[in-house]
Amino acid sequence: MKLRTQILLSILGITILAQVVFGFLAYRQITESRGDQLTIFLQYLNREIAKRLTLPGDPYVSKIYLDELRKKFSTPKSTLIIQKDSRILYIAGNPGQDLDVIARHLNKAYADSDKHGLIDMDGVQYYWAISELPDNDYQLVMLEPAHNEEIKIASTLRQRLISSGFIIIWLAVWISLLLSSKISRELDKKNNQLERMALHDNLTGLPNRTLLSDRMKQVLSQAARNKETFALFLMDLDRFKEVNDTLGHQFGDELLKLVSGRLADAIRENDSIARLGGDEFAVLLPQTDLDGAELCANRILNAMKPHYSINNVSTESKASIGIALYPDHGDSTETLMQFADVAMYQAKKSQSGYAIYDPSQNTHSVRRLQLMNDLREAIEKNEITAHYQPIINHINNKVSDVEALARWHHPELGAISPDEFIPMAEQMGLIRELTMQITELTLKNLSAWKKQGYNDLSVNINLSVYCLQDFSLPEEISNLLQNYGIDAEKLELEITESALMLDLNSAGKILSKLNDLGVHLAIDDFGTGFSSLNQLKNMPVDTLKIDKSFIFDMCESTTDRAVVKTIVELGHNLGCKVIAEGVENKITLDNLISLNVDKIQGFIFSKPLPENEFIAWLDGYNNSTTMD
Repeated sequence: MKLRTQILLSILGITILAQVVFGFLAYRQITESRGDQLTIFLQYLNREIAKRLTLPGDPYVSKIYLDELRKKFSTPKSTLIIQKDSRILYIAGNPGQDLDVIARHLNKAYADSDKHGLIDMDGVQYYWAISELPDNDYQLVMLEPAHNEEIKIASTLRQRLISSGFIIIWLAVWISLLLSSKISRELDKKNNQLERMALHDNLTGLPNRTLLSDRMKQVLSQAARNKETFALFLMDLDRFKEVNDTLGHQFGDELLKLVSGRLADAIRENDSIARLGGDEFAVLLPQTDLDGAELCANRILNAMKPHYSINNVSTESKASIGIALYPDHGDSTETLMQFADVAMYQAKKSQSGYAIYDPSQNTHSVRRLQLMNDLREAIEKNEITAHYQPIINHINNKVSDVEALARWHHPELGAISPDEFIPMAEQMGLIRELTMQITELTLKNLSAWKKQGYNDLSVNINLSVYCLQDFSLPEEISNLLQNYGIDAEKLELEITESALMLDLNSAGKILSKLNDLGVHLAIDDFGTGFSSLNQLKNMPVDTLKIDKSFIFDMCESTTDRAVVKTIVELGHNLGCKVIAEGVENKITLDNLISLNVDKIQGFIFSKPLPENEFIAWLDGYNNSTTMD
């Protein structure tokens, strides 16, 4: 049953019920009013006969006088009775009933009401009323047939109820129709809003994943029926997380709105664009082949090029687009989504702007998806461990530092390279959690080594650029140092030169706070990021680590040797220690020593080792240098 019908029937039901109740109450009111009228009349009659009727007296004379009073002051059908102690003494009028019957009915009526009421004597109804005479031993009772009066009352009520009922029901119908129409419109409006919320993104107003899936099924069905082609784009914003973390989520939301507007302007009217979540979008292009898909991809990338200005802050937002085509790459919505995601990853990796799905990359994609899922679980279960590689101070030939390196042994795939899972952790937003886990594990081990007598060791830990956008980092590191009783100067944090240059403003503030704690800072892979010396001199840097790409060929390449020499001299002039990493042979070691490099790290001494193996290696190394 429709809502409008329900409202109409409800109001009609309430109206009819109200009419019935009203009629009953009106009938009761009229009958009660009639009894009240009789009582008032008797009170008036009392005043008239009080001085004329002497009781007791001559019964014959009293009866005649009572009858005259009835004719003079009452109606022709009324009956007047004078009684004492519930016994009838005089009666004027003919009620058509035996005196005992009248007395019995009156006595019963007195028990229900002490003033007036309605009684039934052998099928005839009478109104009765009673009033005390001046002599309290006597009462004056009046009876009046009610039959004709009842019919008249019922007829009058029926006419009034029918006429007023039609009017009220007519008004109720119109009110219910107007009310139900208004409620229906409001409900339709609310339902439309809820439906839109269920199928659209709240932030950008674009269709969401659910609506995109529905449209893809329609386009797929049409394409299969008409033997047409269509394209699906998956698009991800480059470095959006950095912008979001650095400038705030509100800034990131405004950026997503502006990006959505440009995307909508860059596609055709019959194309569909959806926000899948975060900074990921999808574009559905019906009746589009490869050439049309590439044309649209370039149009989107060109639309994204101009800078965005939000609250007087200018930023850029580039994108990586993955393209999958029907039917060349898949014949189902799930397959096309998966393959477009594979292509998007390739576009992001190659920084080419967009990439078309290549089946040869599918195996890699399956592995990547599995690793991303397993990496999240491994981090949650603290299954990522730390290996330690020693750093040697060649002046005294002692181990001065040890670098902690994250290692992941997958239960099925074996050892996973950090070059593979670290970027995944950054992309998934897990790098900060992973970094803090490795930091805590390393400081815990350093505390244990300290108790074993290895008091001179310091530890180096790598920081992702994403960690340097978190202003709570200094406080958390300070808490860890205090928990494990480690001096801040025993911790050196390494960050790559290229990462540091991405956002010197926020990174510089956090590094300054870390420096205030006493923590040291090392710039890793120095020489590859084209640092500004003007910026570098203002950074709280303690150590420069020469990138191993220069170390590998320095003995054969005069250019690489000159770069290494320049970095060493630059570092010393800035008051920094210089570490050469990636040293694998004696010739390279000797060349570095001749260039006054402060510390050496590489396979020539040891590869990264698990904690227990590192301690065993350290004992052996210390023993060998002592004997020498």
